[in-house]
Amino acid sequence: MPRAGLALGLLTSINLFNYIDRQVLSAVLPKLELDANLFKPDDPWLKSKLGLLTTAFLVTYMLISPIFGRLGDRVSRWLLVAVGVILWSLASGGSGLATSFAMLLITRCLVGIGEAAYGPVAPSMLSDMYPVKTRGKIMSLFYLAIPVGSALGFVVGGLVANTSWGWPGAFQIVVLPGLILGALCLFMKEPPRPAVAKDHVRDSWGSILRELRGIRSFVLCCLGMTCTTFVLGGVAAWAPYYIFEREARFELVDKKLEELAAKTASDGTPVVPPAMIEKLRKLEGPTVYDTKEFKELLKRSELTPEEQKQYQLHIFDAAVAEGSTTLGAIDFRFGVIIVVGGLMATLFGGWLGDKLRNHIRGAYFQVCGYGALLGFPAFLGMIYLPFPLAWVAVFFIVFWLFLNTGPANAILANVTRPEIRASGFAVNILIIHLFGDAFAPPLIGLVADHSDLSTALIIVSVLILLGGFLWIAGAGSLDEETKKISDLEEAAREVAA
Repeated sequence: MPRAGLALGLLTSINLFNYIDRQVLSAVLPKLELDANLFKPDDPWLKSKLGLLTTAFLVTYMLISPIFGRLGDRVSRWLLVAVGVILWSLASGGSGLATSFAMLLITRCLVGIGEAAYGPVAPSMLSDMYPVKTRGKIMSLFYLAIPVGSALGFVVGGLVANTSWGWPGAFQIVVLPGLILGALCLFMKEPPRPAVAKDHVRDSWGSILRELRGIRSFVLCCLGMTCTTFVLGGVAAWAPYYIFEREARFELVDKKLEELAAKTASDGTPVVPPAMIEKLRKLEGPTVYDTKEFKELLKRSELTPEEQKQYQLHIFDAAVAEGSTTLGAIDFRFGVIIVVGGLMATLFGGWLGDKLRNHIRGAYFQVCGYGALLGFPAFLGMIYLPFPLAWVAVFFIVFWLFLNTGPANAILANVTRPEIRASGFAVNILIIHLFGDAFAPPLIGLVADHSDLSTALIIVSVLILLGGFLWIAGAGSLDEETKKISDLEEAAREVAA
């Protein structure tokens, strides 16, 4: 359609800031933890509250998305996008003004509502602007924002939080760009919906869900995406921790204990009380420990279980041995791999799906499925290979699991009627997050608590295989179901002409 390239550029820019905003929170969690206005240093629920900030956003986002998806099938989509972008930008700025945990939690929920107004509508609108034969590439370009924006959010947020602006500034840097992008949406001309849509604007949610359930390609694509979303959500949360646990070394010497004693919250209160420091001094010595050995050392110390739960993170941070890898270094490498691997895979997957669609049956599904199957041995490589060789495996995990981004979203667009397309994307958002990454990190943590993190990750890896087989199973029906929708659109255009 005319001005489709302008719309793609604007929506992709918005999606970039969408993912920057999401990951800023992850970048500033250590700073939030030390802010006495938000948390008391001895708060027994500190870690749970920090985790709730991410969960609150995600739950709000996935539950509200169907509402805006339905609106996207009925009202001006550019207006919905504008409202969503402006709302989440202001809410993110409000996060930077928070003076209590409750206020911070509310603003993160508002960010989720704003993103729900945008998430299901944007890909539906792009699907109406571009023909079936190029949708894989277009969806890949749009979703490039996931790896790039996520990494930028983590890196930029961390850098800003360490300046005089502090953690509030990290949230506020996205406000002005977001408001500008939202305002630009108000000047965009609403693209015409396919003529077939005009007769079906009153579809009820019940009829939509029954129709989507009857589209085999839609169902299998949702299930495959749910499997890999679970894995990606779990890896994003636990892989840096897992690598740190494997590779880091620790020591309790006088210099480390002095640094720990000097660490204070924003009001000057010691993060670790002097009495705790004295207990740790009894463990002082030249021995260098791996993570497991260091945990056992703390368990045998005079520290109570409650004290270990409250202060263990600070002790581990301060006790990293000279020359050992740090969590910051691991996060940086992990971020670079996500950007490079995710960027390459997203572009390549969209190009490959479009290239093969006229030569291989169900090409989009084939690209998704075999990409996932190739990701399985890479996942095992991360667990069993020694570092630094295991970093190569991490790269290929990211590459093969991001390969499906363009093709999978093109499948969703191609097999749903234009008049319910935004609702279809909204249903997909709800399913992949509800059964995917929303609860993946705590479930992996629960398994790790009863065994170890390696075992938990190995169990999760089975979902990569399952996702791959589900996608491959969908290849047989994709072309027929795509043609059905294409024929409906073509017939409508002929009637309208």
